[in-house]
Amino acid sequence: MADAKEPGRRDALRTLIGAGGAALGCAVVVPGLVFVVGPARGSGGGGRWVRTVKLDALREGEPKRVSIVADERDAWTLTKDVELGAAWLVRRGDRVFAWSATCPHLGCAIRAGDGAGEGGFSCPCHASTFAGDGKRGEGPSPRDMDALATKVEEGFVVVDFRKYRTGTPEKVEIG
Repeated sequence: MADAKEPGRRDALRTLIGAGGAALGCAVVVPGLVFVVGPARGSGGGGRWVRTVKLDALREGEPKRVSIVADERDAWTLTKDVELGAAWLVRRGDRVFAWSATCPHLGCAIRAGDGAGEGGFSCPCHASTFAGDGKRGEGPSPRDMDALATKVEEGFVVVDFRKYRTGTPEKVEIG
């Protein structure tokens, strides 16, 4: 009789040891996979919505340069409050338009004024000009200023900040 009960206990013990080993293996393997695969996923890709200035701080039709400041994630490193770039904001009624402050030609900083027409923009490096709506005027810039999406949340202008490759006629997003 004792021999008949013995295999049942051994089977139960084997099952418990197997389940414990599997749980321990998952406890080691799953975090390891997250650690290795995490940087490949990046920060979600695409742009990032960044809160900038209060809507009331923008005057109708007057360009305002704003710094885009947010947290930056590079693989496993998170750096707080980094200036990622800048954008030009222009309020027209209840809408706000935004363009990257980086020239599409070679990446110089675009400034307001001296552009093609009233409220335009210009690049001091190679004399590219842009109209008040970001359209390319004169100079070597291969395309219009890079437009960025905006929305207003809780009274603040929020910009979908993205960076684009310079020197190409087509808008190619980078990083």
